[in-house]
Amino acid sequence: MTASTRILLIDDDRVLQTVLERLLRREGADVLVASTGQEGLSLARRYLPQLVICDWCMAEMDGLEVCRTFKADPELAACFFILLTSRAGIQDRVAGLDAGADDFLIKPVDPGELNARVRSGLRLYESSRLLRVISQDLADQKRRLEDELSQAADWRGPQKLNQSL
Repeated sequence: MTASTRILLIDDDRVLQTVLERLLRREGADVLVASTGQEGLSLARRYLPQLVICDWCMAEMDGLEVCRTFKADPELAACFFILLTSRAGIQDRVAGLDAGADDFLIKPVDPGELNARVRSGLRLYESSRLLRVISQDLADQKRRLEDELSQAADWRGPQKLNQSL
């Protein structure tokens, strides 16, 4: 991780917030911290983090709802989203994946696993970002070629007309 790595941590447990924030900062990340889903969404829209770690069980807006909102927002959908939970059952993981979660961290969080999952998520985020850049570049090149072909067809059209007169 580098200082330009921006991670958003959303959790209503102040003790866990502090522990995770310290672990992530120790690895060099810029960590944004929110205590509610709404606060997290507001920070995300303002700072566009690469990765989000969000507690599943929170008052008002739970982690699944936060995740769905992230994945439905075109500006935030690319964020790698890790759900933090004490739920370890298959049905819970299925519900999380269906909501759009990219990965899970099971409480209590092991620092080594946290760092490994964050590094993995950041690699996937970067690969996805590069693919979006390449895709946009290809779309731009295609559009330019189509414009050039259209201009060439328009340029040759009147010339053919003049030759036939």
